Amino acid sequence: MKKIILVLSLLISSPLFAEEAMSILWSNLAPGSVDLPAATNVNLELDGKTVIIPGFIVPLDGQGKAQTKNFLLTPQQGACFHKPPSPPNQLIHVVFNEPIAVPTAEQPVYIAGKLSIKSAQSGFAKTGYFMHGIEAIAYPAQVVSAQPEHQH
Repeated sequence: MKKIILVLSLLISSPLFAEEAMSILWSNLAPGSVDLPAATNVNLELDGKTVIIPGFIVPLDGQGKAQTKNFLLTPQQGACFHKPPSPPNQLIHVVFNEPIAVPTAEQPVYIAGKLSIKSAQSGFAKTGYFMHGIEAIAYPAQVVSAQPEHQH
């Protein structure tokens, strides 16, 4: 179902369609064995690619603001400064040229942009990836599936 939503999002979004964004999931960012160090277990094949990935925003340019252009994208809901951060290969430092709306902490969002492998200290956590953001796409609040009508 996630893949269908990603494909529909890509078709609706004309700037991404022109860029041919590749939809990825968090597991794609850590392709090696779980025994490998997170700092080196990154996906070299994604370096320089335009991708789209769902996640949760943790603003780095001020908490409580309605907009941000500098944030961490995380795989888990409710990531904040009070919890231990995800491993570097599960954190993306995202920077947009223009601010985007900050959803609630419980609301995921699709972020599309050009992904780079770049280890850095970003805010409270070490990141393994950097993304120059192209577009933020609201995550559907509810997915309605087409069910055949029940006949008696």
